[in-house]
Amino acid sequence: MADEPSLPKLSWDPATESFPNNRTRKRVRSSPPPVSSDPAIFSSDDNPSADNYTQDRRKRKYRGPWYQQRLAEDSISDVVEPTQKKSKRTLERRYDSGVFMGSDGTDLDEIMDVMQDMDIKSPQLALRQFGNPIQQPIPIPTAEKMARNQIARCLEDGDETIDLSSSTLTTLSNATIRPLATFTCVPPVAEGVFSQLEPKLKVFLASNALKTLPAELFKLESLTALSLRSNSFKELPPAIGNLQGLKELSISQNRLRFLPFEILELFSVQSCLENLQLHPNPFYEPQFPPGHLEVEEIQNKIELGSRTRTRPRRGAVSCVQPSGTRRSWHPRWKVTYKARTEIRYLGLGGELVKGAVFPDSSSPTHPRNVPRNSLLVANPAQPHYPPEPRGAYHSHAPSLLEVALNSCSNSPQLPRLSSFLHEDCPPYLSELLAKTAAKKESGGSKCTMCNRNFIIPRAEWIEWWEITKILNHKTIASMASAASPLTHMENERDVLESMVPLMRRSCSWLCVPQQQESACQPDEMDID
Repeated sequence: MADEPSLPKLSWDPATESFPNNRTRKRVRSSPPPVSSDPAIFSSDDNPSADNYTQDRRKRKYRGPWYQQRLAEDSISDVVEPTQKKSKRTLERRYDSGVFMGSDGTDLDEIMDVMQDMDIKSPQLALRQFGNPIQQPIPIPTAEKMARNQIARCLEDGDETIDLSSSTLTTLSNATIRPLATFTCVPPVAEGVFSQLEPKLKVFLASNALKTLPAELFKLESLTALSLRSNSFKELPPAIGNLQGLKELSISQNRLRFLPFEILELFSVQSCLENLQLHPNPFYEPQFPPGHLEVEEIQNKIELGSRTRTRPRRGAVSCVQPSGTRRSWHPRWKVTYKARTEIRYLGLGGELVKGAVFPDSSSPTHPRNVPRNSLLVANPAQPHYPPEPRGAYHSHAPSLLEVALNSCSNSPQLPRLSSFLHEDCPPYLSELLAKTAAKKESGGSKCTMCNRNFIIPRAEWIEWWEITKILNHKTIASMASAASPLTHMENERDVLESMVPLMRRSCSWLCVPQQQESACQPDEMDID
């Protein structure tokens, strides 16, 4: 036992308050240099007397190991006076840890001020406050997007009524209406047998701010009811004549001065129209010259009264057109040509070259003695001639500008073509491209004489047609009363409202009627 080696004696160093280690250590390059730390500080509650606390109720702190403790000299100096204002700490980022070393008491305003000084933009910090994220405002969907959602719900539920009334719609695109072409009804199940149903769509667009209509609306073969009441339409697209299955149509309370000539297709034998609401609208009214036959006919209707038909006609009424074709009307409607205005000949860009000037209700230069919605009727005996041609003779061939615009209308980049124009181009080219895009969006136009497509009309005129519904015995019995207008004579307003102005446009100066159409001679009425 005596030969066993003894452990070296350690001497206590009072300066460092530790046992020195004089042993040499092998230096390692990869290891960091040793870092000395201060001796641990302990607090004790071994003596639970009042002497263990100072006046500010803080525990005494001791320095050193358990076997050689002494009172820490800075135990009282660490106390922060309550009256001393806390200094503002600056944030210092330690890249080894990636954490901002800020105290728990740091205010959020201080952090934002420091970030502004450091020009730091952190969206995550701006959206968080006391641990709760700030909710961003939800974007409000547009009126057309809400219309798309409603159409999608109707398609999913099989609801045939698409009510978009009072939806603050200002525009309606083809993409919104196009899904209605795939509408299918939900067939009822009766004893396990399914029956296929034809859809009967009803679209209500009343009380909006629409000015144009998409072409997809006039491709719906299953559309039976259409309401365009209380909008801002100044003109309806000619494609409205394609709605042969339409039973109800309401276009009242708009800014319409005339209707397209193609609307007469809704009164043909193949059509199903039953109810039509046209008034009120600021339609053009005919101003007949003195001694005109139509004036005498109107006076006879007002003074003597008109006999209301009590039975439908035996056959359809026909009207001979200048081209020699015969147009047949549905027995439910009485459609008769009355008069027309002078032919308006237009230039290559659509400017007026020769003909009557259509008054504008908002024009300040309109004559005071002439009503703002009145147009002079042309004299049937007075011939009309087109302007002098630029070449040797007039031709049906379209102009180069018309051919170019037709090519542009077939381009998929039509909405962006105006941006490709050179800055030195005339400004009216951009306007023509905008008109071409709008015309394509609404379904295009065709010549009312030769049925050829065109972008810019070369001639136009307005015709007045008398459109009235023929009543039968059941309808008269349900409507007749002591105060009913059927028991009294017709007034002047009823006669004028029955004459509907229709706008006709042609693709060339030669596609105009050579003579005035003669009014149809109706068959004899069946009077009980």
